[in-house]
Amino acid sequence: TMNNDNSSTNNTQQYYVFPSCSSEQQACSSPPTLGEVGGKALSLYETSANFSVPPGLVLTVSFFQPWLDRIRKTSAWKDFASAAASATENPDASADVTKSKKHCDAIMTQCKKILSLSSSQKKQLEQAIKTAFGPEANIATNLGVVAVRSSSPEEDLAGSSFAGGYETSLGVTSDTLEDAIINSFASLFDHRIYLYKVQHGMSAAITTPRIAIIVQRQIDSDVSGVGFSINPSNNCYDEVMISANFGLGESVVGGIITPDTYIVDRFDADAPSIASKRVAEKTSAVLLDTSSGGTRQEPNKDPSAQALTDEQILEVADLVARVEEDRGQGVPVDTEWAYRDGKLYLLQARPMTAYIPLFPEMVTERGGEKRLYLDIIVMTQGFSDPLSVLGLDLWRTMLARLKPHLATDGVEGLVWNLHGREYMNVSNMMATTGGEAMVSKVFRSYDKSIDRAFASIDLEDYKPSTTPEGAKGTLWKQLSQLWLMLPKMIHGLYRREEVMAGYIEGTQAIIDKCYSDDCPKDEPFADTYVALLDDYVGVTPSIMGAVLSGMISRWRLHRLFSKCEGANDYLISMCMDLNGNPTSEMGHLMVKLASFPEIQETNSKEEFLQKLNEDAFSTEFMNAYNDYIKRFGVRGMREIDAATPRTYENQGGLFETLKQIDIKNNQIINVRQRRDTAYQELLKMAKDIGKEKQFVHHAGVIQSLLGYREHPKYMIVVMIDRMRRQALNIAQDFVAHGRLESVDQIFYLNIDQVTEAQRNPDLDLLALVKAGVEPIQKVSHVKNWPVLIDSRGKIIRGIREETEAADGTLLGDPISPGLVRGRAKVLMSPYEKPLESGEILVTRFTEPSWTPLFINAAGVVLEVGGPTQHGAIIAREYGIPCVSGLDDATKLIKDGDFLEVDGSEGTVKIITEETEGGVRNGDKK
Repeated sequence: TMNNDNSSTNNTQQYYVFPSCSSEQQACSSPPTLGEVGGKALSLYETSANFSVPPGLVLTVSFFQPWLDRIRKTSAWKDFASAAASATENPDASADVTKSKKHCDAIMTQCKKILSLSSSQKKQLEQAIKTAFGPEANIATNLGVVAVRSSSPEEDLAGSSFAGGYETSLGVTSDTLEDAIINSFASLFDHRIYLYKVQHGMSAAITTPRIAIIVQRQIDSDVSGVGFSINPSNNCYDEVMISANFGLGESVVGGIITPDTYIVDRFDADAPSIASKRVAEKTSAVLLDTSSGGTRQEPNKDPSAQALTDEQILEVADLVARVEEDRGQGVPVDTEWAYRDGKLYLLQARPMTAYIPLFPEMVTERGGEKRLYLDIIVMTQGFSDPLSVLGLDLWRTMLARLKPHLATDGVEGLVWNLHGREYMNVSNMMATTGGEAMVSKVFRSYDKSIDRAFASIDLEDYKPSTTPEGAKGTLWKQLSQLWLMLPKMIHGLYRREEVMAGYIEGTQAIIDKCYSDDCPKDEPFADTYVALLDDYVGVTPSIMGAVLSGMISRWRLHRLFSKCEGANDYLISMCMDLNGNPTSEMGHLMVKLASFPEIQETNSKEEFLQKLNEDAFSTEFMNAYNDYIKRFGVRGMREIDAATPRTYENQGGLFETLKQIDIKNNQIINVRQRRDTAYQELLKMAKDIGKEKQFVHHAGVIQSLLGYREHPKYMIVVMIDRMRRQALNIAQDFVAHGRLESVDQIFYLNIDQVTEAQRNPDLDLLALVKAGVEPIQKVSHVKNWPVLIDSRGKIIRGIREETEAADGTLLGDPISPGLVRGRAKVLMSPYEKPLESGEILVTRFTEPSWTPLFINAAGVVLEVGGPTQHGAIIAREYGIPCVSGLDDATKLIKDGDFLEVDGSEGTVKIITEETEGGVRNGDKK
């Protein structure tokens, strides 16, 4: 197996050759390490024992140490090292691309100018060539044709990939070997490699670079290409993807042509089959010049011919599958292969880096029953990062109390909480009574993109043959819960004002309880949370009835105006900025705070914090500010996770957010006017059809009650913050006694572990922390988790029939009505750069920490999210035109693009020239 030690080696071995000893022979002595030869060469050395790998050699890191020593003595290196140190200390400094590229180019120039093989290096290289290619081979006249490529100890590992950065030379002969080696060495300082290392925090790899170089016999291939042991387009573990063209593989990996693409289904390992073939028009091929070296590009004689026969497709797929099995690391592989005279060769094999690794517990056996998983956090909360162990356990416990029928966990249950993620086991859900209806009417109606995803598969493929234990008795649990809640719900439906007053009183008592104590460290952690949940569960049934009456009134108005043109958009606008919506109230308070001279006349967060500490602000401002902090200071990014810092912990950040608000033109100011206008227009329509009385009644119910549908989420965040503060107090004691190294480590313990640790001073907390954090760290490189995925890794995506209209208009899903034009601002996180008033926010999805940005946004474009996702709700609350479900919006749209967003039709236009008249920049219709 691969040695994952990345440290420099003291071994002075200058080269290794391959093929290594075969598995049928006695084991070879002293195989190379990763630190000596890098990942690519080590893989070649190891796979050559069992596969047809063209012979070759690798010049080790030690071989090139004299070259590195010489480069370090140059002025170019000193300039480069100084700039690199600054960039790694402050990654934002790497944004000066022109300057860093200048330093990288200077070193590469020095490499090609001053480096040459010493007599000692030539002697070692000569020996390596004879060992690898035969005693008759030599550098001067009889090398043959080889390929020269890099193999860095940091390259082609499971966690990193420098694909396309290092230099590869094909068709190398005796005359060009030394130059090819120097070019590969010089690419160690290529600017693309440098930027990759800076962006991935690989500071040691920048200041102490290492490289090995492979010299391998080049196959004059008839057909060649790449093969992936999983399908990179959908992550399916049961599909091998093969790309192929005539000639050398350079035309495939270099993107010179569009290759043939073949998918082989190996779900049945004993009978793999070709699932699909896409034969492309392969206009040209790269061919090897075996006489004089080098390569040439020529037209293919029959561009539309299939590059591989069906038998060869299955043979390549079998090779790729066997390589994955041979590597034995549980990681899919990316291979390069070639055919010459009917013989199949393996040219390279490396771990795939760009794939979604399912947790082992979730994976089912190849050929067995498959399960379907729905990521609840991505779907409902709008962020993809994993929760902490404690954060997920608090969330899981809350969900189990509020929805007992979903309390079953694990492989047999309905909801699976695992390593920071929460999945609905759709397969097990379908095995419950009424489960299929739940999937079709609840899950599929949540978001159009999710609906399209479900429509693209046959759910019968995922139904379990027997009912899992966790799916049994679900209907009875639901009915029992409903029976207990029904009286209060009915009471809330008919005595809504009385019930709402009781709910407000009850929840305020819980809020006061959360803020009234100092979260004592000796109070049993689990008991505190259970008591809070008991209090909250006692007040929730009544509000459900009251909110239900608001939903009924909204439904009644939709029916009332079903035949009135334009009424639907007005109804949406009338439901904006409703009473009782905490997010809407937060927006109003933020605009109020931003309007104070204390914000407008303060220039920096440092000045603001100093004045805050010195009590230098007016009483009026401090009253408003303290009210905001008390009510909404608990909110922030990923706020359902107890591990996430709150706004009250970063008041300098709050100041910067307030400072960005345009107090003269923002959505909070505009939304009330828009809501009032919608009300008046609907009132006119109601009078015209003789339904004025009904309209006024239902509109009043909606305004007073429907906004409270967002209040339970706010209460959950308040309670989670209470538990966060207690956890930190407990952690301080653990750190003081040497049981934890830092207070944040407590968030990698679950509720029971924290509680047990309070009782048992001998509990090994660091071991528990390590067990909790390791599975999450293994997938930390995955930034965008899919909403729907099966137990064989296949990502289920919806297929939109059309993504772009004939005139170039991008087609998404209508979320919040209105038409607006403005400049795009593409954000991947809420505060990476300011969103100016009148700009259109373009992002993947949002969660509550993005709310302040909506105050300035003229429009919103989302890749992910349906009508009930956070971004959609806030867009409607603030009256902002919004389009969602626009795949790859953050790639298709660039900062500064002039957009027209139509939230009524679900379309986005990128306008090349601003036009006079019509809708102005940042204005709406």
